[in-house]
Amino acid sequence: MAAPPRSRLASALRAVRMGAWLGWQVQANWTDPLLFFIYSIARPLGGALILVFMFAVVAGGRRGPLLDFFLVGAALWPYVVWTMQGLGWAVLEEREHFKMIRYVYTAPIPFWAFLVGRGLSMTLTGLAPMLITLLLGVVALDLPLVFSPERAAYALAAFLLGLAGLVAMGLLLVGVVFLISGEAWRLPEAVGAALYLLSGAIFPVTVLPGWLQGPARVVPVTWWLEAMRRALLPAGHPRSFPALDDGAVLALLGLTVALAALMGGLVYQAGLWSARRRGILDAETHY
Repeated sequence: MAAPPRSRLASALRAVRMGAWLGWQVQANWTDPLLFFIYSIARPLGGALILVFMFAVVAGGRRGPLLDFFLVGAALWPYVVWTMQGLGWAVLEEREHFKMIRYVYTAPIPFWAFLVGRGLSMTLTGLAPMLITLLLGVVALDLPLVFSPERAAYALAAFLLGLAGLVAMGLLLVGVVFLISGEAWRLPEAVGAALYLLSGAIFPVTVLPGWLQGPARVVPVTWWLEAMRRALLPAGHPRSFPALDDGAVLALLGLTVALAALMGGLVYQAGLWSARRRGILDAETHY
């Protein structure tokens, strides 16, 4: 007899919590907290500074609103990468590195919820560089962040919707990773690189060629970055979609998140079914 919905929800939440705890231990237990903190922020902060210096050189040292657009995108991007790619890396680590995927899959817990927990543990890792880059922007580069109760509510709604969208995209990625061996490690990074170009992380989507703007509009990350910029920066700064108001951007973020959740669920289930049918769910490739 099937368990009641409340029991299934409690089981899923417990699996998410345990997956997050295990993921955090895997990431952080190799060194002391200070060194791990430095390790976590060094790469994304260095990448953001490189982009700022490139902008300064191209702009001839002039500072304008586009630099603020640039800075907020560079600060938010590590959070996107760690959250979305974390789910794919969780499958690869359990299958190729720790060789535990067969035991996790057969355990009496929702497998998808465990993977979501593993991915969310990397979300915590992405928060620190995001906040420090924004703080550095305020202190050293006069980034004009806006703080108000209305903006805070908008930012919180956008942030939570964006997190749901990133998890949904991570599950979609997992569905594909189930079926790939060998070079599967490269897939999460390749998807992240493609989104870096498409989503308006560094420049407005309107700069893209017309044939790329359509795909950019169906990606939740695009609307999440746009909504977060509207929440954090004053009015009048560059926008990816200047013709839309803030409410429309939030509504489109919710719509694309719903679509991503539907696609992520379908691809995850299809990939898992196919991997089980072909007997490759726990097939190690020694990469």
